[in-house]
Amino acid sequence: MSGQILVVDPDPTTQHICRRAAEKLGFSTISVNTLDEALNHLHITSDGLVIVALSVVAVEEISRLHRSFPSIGIIALAEAESGSIAEATEVMRRGAFDYLPKPFGVDDMILAIRRWQQQQELQAEKERLSEILYLMELGRTLTSTLDLNELYDQIIALVKRAFLPDTVSLMLLRETERGPCLVIAAQRGLGAIEPGTEVSLENTIAGLVVQRGEPLLLLGGLEGTPYEHLARGGPIGSAMSVPLKVQQRTLGVLNVNRRQGRLNYTEQDAQLLQVFASQIAIAIQNAQLYESLRQERDRIIEAQEQVRRELARDLHDHLAQLLNTVVLGIDYLRLLLDRGQFRPDVWREELENLRRIAREAVRETRSLVFGLRPLILETRGLVPALESFIEQARGGNPNLQYHVEATDLPHPLPLSPKRARMVFAIVQEAINNVRKHARARNVYVRLRAEDNVLICEVEDDGVGFDLSAVEAKYDEQNTFGLLNMRERAELIDARLAIHSRPGEGTRVTLRVPLGADHNGNTNS
Repeated sequence: MSGQILVVDPDPTTQHICRRAAEKLGFSTISVNTLDEALNHLHITSDGLVIVALSVVAVEEISRLHRSFPSIGIIALAEAESGSIAEATEVMRRGAFDYLPKPFGVDDMILAIRRWQQQQELQAEKERLSEILYLMELGRTLTSTLDLNELYDQIIALVKRAFLPDTVSLMLLRETERGPCLVIAAQRGLGAIEPGTEVSLENTIAGLVVQRGEPLLLLGGLEGTPYEHLARGGPIGSAMSVPLKVQQRTLGVLNVNRRQGRLNYTEQDAQLLQVFASQIAIAIQNAQLYESLRQERDRIIEAQEQVRRELARDLHDHLAQLLNTVVLGIDYLRLLLDRGQFRPDVWREELENLRRIAREAVRETRSLVFGLRPLILETRGLVPALESFIEQARGGNPNLQYHVEATDLPHPLPLSPKRARMVFAIVQEAINNVRKHARARNVYVRLRAEDNVLICEVEDDGVGFDLSAVEAKYDEQNTFGLLNMRERAELIDARLAIHSRPGEGTRVTLRVPLGADHNGNTNS
């Protein structure tokens, strides 16, 4: 509330009464003679109290004064002795706060100014109460859902109720192939702009807010500012754009605008919006974390289902057939025994065949168990686990030769248990793909360390394949081996490269950072 009272009346008596009353209440006064002088002064100080003599300012011009400066209080002084009810009704309708009929004295003016003060105090208390209620509603809104799209819409709806903007938009920072940009998550008042629309960080107010990490408050509008050319959708009378930040990380921007002709936003509005923004940012981060956890849960469930499907297929295609062959062989020997056909050479040959098949079944069982949980990986580390896995794989196909090279590796290998498990799973998947599909004669497994990076290569001289064609038909082929390898690599901040062409074999290269992972874990 301004400490000055503006008096629009050239009459010395009126000026004296106003000055005496103002001094008693701790105000000073400034006297002007015309409405234009008053408007020029109010462009500098746009709040406070204006005392207007209706002998100087026409009743109709009260509307102009109130419309130009809605936050000021106006006390109208009657033009004639005793005034009139009609005149009082009209000036109050046009925006005046009070009406004093003549004659009036210092005490009358003191009472009028005090009534205005009380109204200001009540209005301020009402605004404080509204802020508390809006903050309470904000708290309820932000904790009512973890669904991102629903949260965005609720945020926009609440901001619209609290700040009464013509346009409001919630923009989130995203990384794209072209670099960082803002993406509209939700909006009101921007026409047909759809959620997901990208907004450049260059030559936009929201982009400036992201780059600076600070609010941009244009409470008097864009006109006459360096940002005037950035106005969208018509003249903007008042604008606030604040970053959504959690600690030092900027998640996005919250924007509210009012067009020219409406009441401008105030410093108090700006402070409240920044409080809103800090709470909104935390809620969005929580919802994003929940969404990430949900997606990770779904991915883990899908991975588990894929493992179950692969295990069921391996059991059916290999172990079950081996055991079924053993059962058929035993049934054949029982049939010979029932018929009295006991020939030692036939029985010896059949038993040896059954023994070979049973040993193959045992080897297959151990290989499956090893693949599900290689205990040697937990006790002795990655390299011994891979060597053990390859040693078991050698017995499965005598026509496939394994060549293992492990050079320039530090000991112990500074690789966290999580990364070691993922590396083992990726190499295991690559070798299994060679065994099942490559029709190769040789597979080369190479491990080396360069520039604090573990490099693992699995290369074969098999038939190769069209990588882009296979990746394009994951769903149709119901095979997710390559996708699983890529996802596992992403989980440990590793880089996976697959090179293959029909007739030229396949090479899988995995580059894994050595040392502590993002959780600070490392191997001992």
